[in-house]
Amino acid sequence: MLQWFRTLSLRNKLVLTILVCLVLPSIVSMNVSNFFTRDAVRSQVADSARQSMRITSQIVTGQLKNMVYMMNFIQFDEELQKPILSLGHVDETSTIGDIFQAKLTINKRISTVMNPLGNMNVTLLLPNGQYVASYTTINFDPKSFLSKDWMKEVNQIKGYNVHWIGTEFNYNSESTQPYVLAAAKPLGLNGTTYGYVIVGLELSVLQNLFAQYKENETMVIIDENGRILVDQDTSRIGTQFANFDQLPSEEGSSFVKVAGEEYIMQSNQISSNWKLVSMAPYKSAAQQIESFRKTDFLIQLFFLILFAIVLLYVVRTLTKPIAKLVQTVVRIESGQLSERSNISGGDEVGRLGYVFDRMIDRIELTLFENKREQELKRKAELAMLQAQINPHFLFNVLNSIRLKIMMKGDEENAELISSLSALLRMTINRNNEYITLHEEIGINEHYVRLLNSRHGDRVVLRVSAASDTLLIQIPRFLLQPLIENAYIHGLKSKAGEITIVSRIAEDGRLQVEIQDSGVGMTPERLLTLRNHLEATPTTSVVVEASSPSLSGIGIHNVFERLRMIYGLRFDYEIESNLGRGTQIILRFPQQPEKEV
Repeated sequence: MLQWFRTLSLRNKLVLTILVCLVLPSIVSMNVSNFFTRDAVRSQVADSARQSMRITSQIVTGQLKNMVYMMNFIQFDEELQKPILSLGHVDETSTIGDIFQAKLTINKRISTVMNPLGNMNVTLLLPNGQYVASYTTINFDPKSFLSKDWMKEVNQIKGYNVHWIGTEFNYNSESTQPYVLAAAKPLGLNGTTYGYVIVGLELSVLQNLFAQYKENETMVIIDENGRILVDQDTSRIGTQFANFDQLPSEEGSSFVKVAGEEYIMQSNQISSNWKLVSMAPYKSAAQQIESFRKTDFLIQLFFLILFAIVLLYVVRTLTKPIAKLVQTVVRIESGQLSERSNISGGDEVGRLGYVFDRMIDRIELTLFENKREQELKRKAELAMLQAQINPHFLFNVLNSIRLKIMMKGDEENAELISSLSALLRMTINRNNEYITLHEEIGINEHYVRLLNSRHGDRVVLRVSAASDTLLIQIPRFLLQPLIENAYIHGLKSKAGEITIVSRIAEDGRLQVEIQDSGVGMTPERLLTLRNHLEATPTTSVVVEASSPSLSGIGIHNVFERLRMIYGLRFDYEIESNLGRGTQIILRFPQQPEKEV
């Protein structure tokens, strides 16, 4: 990671650092805020749920109180006491008119109180089998209540308590509701039960209330065993409440997990045996608060992005001149010395660009002057090499020609004089620094002819030059010092062969080879010669003239000229085997204008 960061540009490093310093505190702050506000949010959500539960519980409790009120009204209303007692004493002597009149009086009185209270089914059941019902009894006989299992528990009630039966099948054939929520109480007088009141509340009243909750929320009424008495889904009535074992031990709320999702569970005791239970997903209950926090996050994100855009623009404006300066440096490094940054301004970067351009101007001027000095130096070297023709050698050659001419007048001497004339003419003429390879080979043929005339030993010069190399321009007097070394130190001034080979190398450069059939060199002497040729001109290297090797002085001068002219595009090889001769291979560009 650190290595990757180091490879980034200055602009990217600056942007990345600022963004990290900007985004990281926001993320940390948000997480810390979530951590410290989580309990507060949960408490707020729980309070909101309890408030909603309290309202629902009051409505449900009100319905149950209406049922109790209806039963107490029948028990304690004075206007109902006489007709109820009269109906309870009906026997074989009672007329149908008396029975009808008593039931009619009871019905009217009950209807007066029951109608404002909602959808209730009220049954007044007397031990002698007489009854009064607020619903049609065509398909149902109220006397069947006496055989219900819960009637035993009703008979055990003392005082003015009520027995909450639970959910019963609806016995009102005119109603579309399949169930009613039922309760009953005995009617007693002086310790004697003279009747029973059974009140059934149709579940639609409570189901419509529960339907106000969302689909993923649950609102039910259960008994003490966890059996569902009221639910929006009628099919679940009478089944076991799935999360009964997770109910809070007391009235209140708790957080439970169901199928991996967190819920707020609340319960309120609405009767002695019944509880109102609600379950709501925590995420849904906290939606409003989460929406507020999400909005706050989006606002922060918007300003963060806006700041990042402004930051990128400012950083780009500040670092663009630096990037331009870097590009200019790269192009200059590749050899384009005419490139300039052209950066201006009054700040530090502007002054740096101005100073950099002026520095490149001075460097370019210095290089131009150095190049000019090198050209003058090469011309001076050429003049010096051209002047290195040994005057004694020329004197001795002329004397030899003179003696031969005196002794016999043949054409051979005429050729010698012609060769000497051509060699002197080329030596004296310094107008052209470069000549063709063909001309350079011709000069060396004249030179070898003069050698043979002076020493008497026949040195054979063999030339194998490719036709496409003959017109290539090469520095003047490039081969003469090498031929001289091959004759003096390779052939030991005796008869032998010297071969000149030229060809175009694979990389397009001219390759010239000079090989002799002389004594060669030992590996040690060859290594010494190579070290001498690689040494700087100021390095003092002593080479024994009597050693069986090339002297290295003339060769060193040739190699230094080629290095100055062609630079790194010039290279060479020297191979030698003792008793088998020495070979020198030169490689350099074909055209002088390709100098480095």
